[in-house]
Order: sequence, then structure tokens, then C-alpha cells
Amino acid sequence: MKFFDNKGYLILGLWLLAISPVHAQYSLLKSADREFNAFNFITAIELYQRAYDVKADINTAERLAESYYHIRNYREAEVWYARLANHDEAKVDHILQYGHVLRNNSKFREAKAQYQRVELKAEGIIPPEELAVLYASCDSAVVWLENPIKAVEIKNQKKWNSAQAEFGATKGPNGLYFASDRFDGASDPDVIYGWTGNPYLAMYVAGDDAVTKVDAKWGDGANHFGPATFSQQKNEVYFAVTRNLTREEKRKAGKDVTVNIEIFSNSLDAANWGEQAVPFRYNNITEWSVGDPFLSLSGDTLYFTSDMPGGQGGTDIYYVIRNADGGWGDAVNLGEGVNTSGDERFPGIDERGDFYFSSDGHLGMGGLDVYRLDKSRVTPRVANLGFPFNSPYDDFSVRFDKELEGYVASNRSGGAGADDIYWFNLNKIIQIDLEGGVYNAKTKLPVAGAQVTLTPVGDEANAVVVNAGTDGKFKFNLAENSDYTLTAEQTGFRPFVPMTFSTSGIDSSTTLTKDIHLSPVEVKEVVVLRNIYFDYDKADIRPDAALELDKIAAFLQSDPNVRIELSAHADSRGSHDYNMKLTQRRADSSVAYLVSKGIAADRLVAKGYGFTKLANHCAKGIECTEEEHQWNRRVEFFVIEN
Repeated sequence: MKFFDNKGYLILGLWLLAISPVHAQYSLLKSADREFNAFNFITAIELYQRAYDVKADINTAERLAESYYHIRNYREAEVWYARLANHDEAKVDHILQYGHVLRNNSKFREAKAQYQRVELKAEGIIPPEELAVLYASCDSAVVWLENPIKAVEIKNQKKWNSAQAEFGATKGPNGLYFASDRFDGASDPDVIYGWTGNPYLAMYVAGDDAVTKVDAKWGDGANHFGPATFSQQKNEVYFAVTRNLTREEKRKAGKDVTVNIEIFSNSLDAANWGEQAVPFRYNNITEWSVGDPFLSLSGDTLYFTSDMPGGQGGTDIYYVIRNADGGWGDAVNLGEGVNTSGDERFPGIDERGDFYFSSDGHLGMGGLDVYRLDKSRVTPRVANLGFPFNSPYDDFSVRFDKELEGYVASNRSGGAGADDIYWFNLNKIIQIDLEGGVYNAKTKLPVAGAQVTLTPVGDEANAVVVNAGTDGKFKFNLAENSDYTLTAEQTGFRPFVPMTFSTSGIDSSTTLTKDIHLSPVEVKEVVVLRNIYFDYDKADIRPDAALELDKIAAFLQSDPNVRIELSAHADSRGSHDYNMKLTQRRADSSVAYLVSKGIAADRLVAKGYGFTKLANHCAKGIECTEEEHQWNRRVEFFVIEN
């Protein structure tokens, strides 16, 4: 009887051990969902990651991808959307969003391949005109990167930027004013904004020697304050804010209400802009947002953005004209020539009267791009400012402080933190260019499609990445008196030691020439291709797999004497015979694709290994995560002979 009791306790203990991870994951997910629904994405990410570590789950991966995208961490978002898009149960939205984050990370050809998958999978769900814009955006971005606008100069303003966000820089009464959620100036904040994990936005002013916080408290809890726009002629300041709802607003809105952005104004000489501020006519805190205010030079026209009903979709740009009594007239939507089904933000006008704004709905590089309204045509249309003014990330809040010069915000790769302030000049005089080619060090033949990176020394914030053309050629626009490093990489070649050079002392327009020679891998040196995926139980070459196989073709074209074996591998699930046949079909498909690209068949050997050459410990009978199994579902190649 005693033995039976002990055995019962043992079974109970083992059962409790078995269910405790499940219970822990359920508890973590419940807390994570609560934070996610409250827009507290920083906390949600931590909880979802812990839950995913307990058990890899597609729904948890989806929430992690969405959370990283919301906080604009596109590098991590790409990792998670890749898992979703390449999952056997991938949804169209997963693939579409994966394409978007690839664009954000300068991978335009890869992004287009994902959009092609969407077209094949969506069956009319995505409007053809929307897909056409996405395709054209990828193609245009590649052209813009390879042909930068030479007259544009843009520099990160490190003296003002922090690890957090800075944007909306504009001239004001005492210097350059901008919005920021930095900790500097907000030490020991009472409330942290859950979306970003930083303090709420406040306004700062940059003088000659220092950046100081604008003292303008609202006195009713946590608020976003800024950015602002000024009219010296009218002695006015207009700014965007969030505030706590009044008791009556809470009663009217009900329990599930999102606090919207509002616009307020005050006189420039008010001791505290936040006190006794005047609400804008179109404020409606429980129904819609109004923000991004911009006053014309005369102060008689106010432009703003809003998601109020009746727009084209997302946030639209509107304007109001001041009445004779000083109040604002009816809001006018700028119409479909400017506004799209996406988001239009941050209207602005330069000193010549040209209208600028940011959008993610027009043909662009990715995220928000800056556009100028070309009014010289009978029917005005928007023109993308191109590269390097725009980037694959978000570029917005253009403000001019003199003709063709001013400030723009961007969270492009390599900045000081989130959104950074950049100074720009649209009319640079001295043109210094760099041209060159990428070649196989052994054969001296061009290496098509190689990724070439130009980095200003000590200024990774302004690194530029392009792909070499079919002839291996590339070109860049350079700044004066600057030191650079130049490097390149391509599948099948060894890492390249960066070369350095300088434009110091160059005082007239010129073109420098720098060629890069990549050393190919040697015989029997295995190259693992992690980005070639196949749909479940299929051997068809997907658009994204084709892109990776193109890189192998480029390697083979750079050395006509090389023969390779291209091998496909599976994970340990399923029978031996099934996996051997499946991987052989996949290897054959890959070889057939290379042949279709002009590679001679006798230079290629296709071999399927099933799960006979696992890359990790996940043999049959061993419990592994989906990610660990994915590590074994790979394609490799190595040089057989030269």
C-alpha cells in the first residue's frame, strides 16, 4: 500500500512537471496579449519572447513580428516575419508584411520576390494597382540607389540626436525646436510611454551651445508635447499634444477609447505654452486625431493631418484658411493627387512656395518617403525626392531654414537611435563621384549583383548599400573632406577586407575609381544557403528562392571553369525514402533553374541527401523546435573542380 502511494505521488509529480511549462506559457501569453492590446509593445515583446522560448508557436511569432514592426525595429521584424512567411501555414498578410520589412532593410529585390509570392497566393485579394505600386517601388528604389541625386547632401546632426527619437526640427523664436522622447532633460520621468519604453514626447530647443527642454507642462499626467510650428507675423505657436480625457469625455467615449492627438495654440510670448492654450477647431479627442501642424509664412493658412472620416484612407493632409475674425475656416482635403489609401504626414512649404509632405502610399523606397508637389504641370503630381534624400526607412518632417537647405527626420539604418535629425542641402555645388566594379579575383570577370557598401569613417549612420549591375559596376555620390571605407560581398566569395580612401583636398568636381576583387571559395569549401525555401512538400522554385539562386549563377558566370555540386537537405521528420526523393527533386529543380539562366548542365551536379547530413542534434526521436528543424532544411553548394 505504501508502495502504491509513492508511485501515485511520482506519477502526480511527473504530470505536474509536464503541465507546468504549458501553464507558464499560457500565463505569459495572457499577460503579453494584455500589454499588446494596450499598445505597450516593449513589455509585450519581452513576454512574448519568454513564451516563445517555452514553446515555439506561430501565433506568438506573429505577435512578436507585429510588435517589432510597431516600434520600427525592422531588423528584428524581418527575422520574425521571415519565420511567418516561410512557414507551411503562411498567410498572405505575413508574406506581404515580410516584403515591406525587406524594403525597409534595403533588400528591394528580395522584397519584390515576396510581392510576387503574394500575387501568386492572393488570387485577386490584393488589388492589382496596389501590387503594381509595390513592384514599381522596388524597381525604382534600386535605380535610385544606383543613381543617387548628385546635388543632394544630407548629414546626421549628432550634436542634437540621442539614443531616442528627435524629429520636427524647425526654426523658432530662440533657436531650432524639435520633439524628442529622450531621457536627457526628462530624468526620472513619472510615466514611461509603453509603446516605446521611453518618456513621453517633449519639446526641446537647440541653441548655439546646448539643447534645453521647453518648460510647458500640462499638469494632467503624461502627455506628448510637440512638434510645433511658428508664425512670427502672428506671434503664434501651434503644436500637437495628447492629454488625459476629462470625466465627460470618458463618459461619452465609453471604456475602450484610444486617446487621439490634438492641436493647440498659444502666443509666442506666453510664459508657458501649455497653459491656457487654445484648442484647434477640428480637435475631437474621442473620435479622430489631428496633428503635424504647419503654418504658412503669412500665418493665414494652417496645414495639418487627420484620420477624420471622409478622407482617402489612413491619415490625410488638410488645410484651413484664417477668416477675417481670426478664426479658422472649413477644412479642405488636398485630394487624391496628394492623399492615398496609406498615410500622408508632415506637410511643409519651402521659401519658394513649393509644397512638401511624407507618404507611404505613393511610389517610394519604403516606409515614409518625402515628396514635392510638382505644380508646373497642367495636372499637378507628386515627385519623390529620390536617394540619398529618402531611404528605405521613414523620412519625414521636412522644414526649410533657408533656400534649398533645412532639416528632415529619419530612422534610417546607422543613426544615433530611433528618429534622428538630418541637415540637408538640395543644391550641392562640388560633385565628387565614385565609380568602380566588382570582379572575381581569379578570373577578373565581373561579379553581378554583389552587395557594395560605402561607409563614412566613424559615421555608420550614413552608410549606403547598392548592388553591382550585371557588368559588376557600381557608383556612389561622395561628400567633400571625408574618409570612407568600401566593401562588397556575394555568395560564393570570401569576405573582403574593406579598402579606405579620402576626398580630403579635392576642390573641384571629379570622379574617383575603385575596383573590388573578391576571392572565390576553394574546392570542397561548402557554402550554406539559408535563404532558399520551398513550400511544404513541394520542389517548385519560389520567387525568393530564385533570387538566391541568381547569386549562385553570378558566381558561376564569374568563373566559367568551375563545376559545383548543389545539394538539398531535409529535417529528420518523415521517412528516409520520402525525404531522399523530396530533396533530390528540390536539388534537381535548383539545377534546372540555373540551367535556365544560361549555366551549362555539365557544370552542375544535383544531389538530395534527405536527412543523412543533419546540421545539428535533431535526429529522429529527439524533440526539437521548428526553428531547429528549419536549420536542417537547407541548400548547399561546393566546388567539385576548377
